[in-house]
Amino acid sequence: MEVEVKARIDDLDTVKKKLESLGAKFDSIVKQKDAYFKSRGFDSKKQGPGDWIVRIRTSRGQKILTLKALTEILGAWVEHETVIDDEKEMQNILETMGLFNVFTLNKERVPGRLDEFELCLDDVKELGKFLEVALDSEDKEKENARDMIIEFMKTLGISEKDIEKRGYGEIIGEKLGHRFDGMR
Repeated sequence: MEVEVKARIDDLDTVKKKLESLGAKFDSIVKQKDAYFKSRGFDSKKQGPGDWIVRIRTSRGQKILTLKALTEILGAWVEHETVIDDEKEMQNILETMGLFNVFTLNKERVPGRLDEFELCLDDVKELGKFLEVALDSEDKEKENARDMIIEFMKTLGISEKDIEKRGYGEIIGEKLGHRFDGMR
């Protein structure tokens, strides 16, 4: 299970330099397009633990299908992924199954790593700039992992008010009027 926490950032370069001074290593910039799919009628009920969203991500010429299921912990998802060959045909399959594209996010991402933390410096066209920090966690440790990430962010000088426990899908979903419940 992956646990992610994001923080809104004004200056990604400053944060990157601070992380590099701590030993973080970053890759080159990656453009990603994430198309999210849900079943019709999902927006008429609150979303909560067990609800899911399907994503087709295009990144570095590769296409990945991901199912992300919400848990009771904000920022912790059950994920299943597989590489797909034909994005258009996969979209046709999803639509035939009754799913539709609810929104698409476009971002420029600089991935990196520091110790056990997976780092991403993201400029999301639809939402702004973020530092995303992720940890892999056993199911029983997901709240502890989230707390570790938040403490790490605070050591970087990130204010509590800028910390975002929701994923990009939840953030944009709420902007579009979708409701979430039963998560802490």
